[in-house]
Amino acid sequence: MQSKITTRAVCLILFFYLLFVGAGSVAASVIMDKQAAQLDSGEADVADEAMAKHASTPSVVLLERVRKNARQQAAAAAFSLGIMAIEQKDFTTAELLVQESLQLQPSNPEYLYVAASLAFNRGAFAEAEAYQLRSLELTKAELGTQDIRTASLMDDLGTIYLAQQHYDQAERTWRESLSIREQILGNTHPSIAPRLKDLAGLVMHDGRFDETEQLLKRLIHILEADTGPDRMDIATAQHILADFYVSRHRKNEADELYRRVLADWKAAPTQKRLLIAARLYELGNEYLSQLRLEEARPQFELVLGLLENDFGADHLYVRGARTALIKLKSEQEEHSGNNTVDPVGDRELHSRLFTTQGGHVITAVSLKHFETFWALAEISRKQIQSIMAFKMAARPRVGVAADSN
Repeated sequence: MQSKITTRAVCLILFFYLLFVGAGSVAASVIMDKQAAQLDSGEADVADEAMAKHASTPSVVLLERVRKNARQQAAAAAFSLGIMAIEQKDFTTAELLVQESLQLQPSNPEYLYVAASLAFNRGAFAEAEAYQLRSLELTKAELGTQDIRTASLMDDLGTIYLAQQHYDQAERTWRESLSIREQILGNTHPSIAPRLKDLAGLVMHDGRFDETEQLLKRLIHILEADTGPDRMDIATAQHILADFYVSRHRKNEADELYRRVLADWKAAPTQKRLLIAARLYELGNEYLSQLRLEEARPQFELVLGLLENDFGADHLYVRGARTALIKLKSEQEEHSGNNTVDPVGDRELHSRLFTTQGGHVITAVSLKHFETFWALAEISRKQIQSIMAFKMAARPRVGVAADSN
């Protein structure tokens, strides 16, 4: 009996001891958790106060929270907000956000490309060149030189060179881009056509007229091989070549091409024909204002051929073209067949002319046919902004590894 009581007492003592120790451990754990929660809550309050001071919009608050997590995510968030600002035509805000993304990831080629586009947009061509060269360098390191995305970056670099009148660098860059496309896609792929047109503009500017003709003929050949029933692109290229022939006093060859062009354009839908006529009318008047009389004439004749039969003599463009042809005849008689004008005497006109070392004068209106020259010389800043925004939205993203810094 004595032994049983002793055993029961020992068990009770052990039970209450374990109960006491366990309760103490749990209590200690609870106390420590409460203290940690108080510390976390205090830090969160400080962070929230800091964000409240510097953030006034949900987008910026979101950006601040992401920034605490990772530099890469913060850079991506800033860049996304920058693209949103571009879409809203807020280029100042866009540039600030893209610069922030570059500070976080200075070796991201996509960020560099957009920074180059924004710098180009505000006329900072040297800055745009530096960004574009760095983007191209990183893209080549990731994808190699034989990649279409590399060629596309080189196309834009050539445009930046052209804006700075660095014609030799622009030509070399565009020729390298053309070579990449030829090696990857073949010599007759339709994506080569725009590069041929750009190069034609450059070599024409340099007075290499035989090479200009060959490039334009190759352009037409590629388009004819690719185009189906819609021949608008072919007609446009043939119109460029026809105008070139007029400038070289090769009237018979020009007239034959104009006949083909008119036949194709007359087959276009009504709204398309009106748009073509409007551009021809503008082109003809630009030639006429510069006394490029032989080049002006076919533009107005094409307007009449496109519209007069269907819209009548009282249509705005028809009536305007008739009046312009009368004026053109008067100017020809006054200037006795002189189809050019001395650019030195007219500062405004001289600013629209390109003169090569060989003395060849190429008007800006001639270069309108070559889209890159036309974009840089003729269209407004607002149109350039729209073009750059479109290009940024359409460009395929390059998968280069994130900057580790």
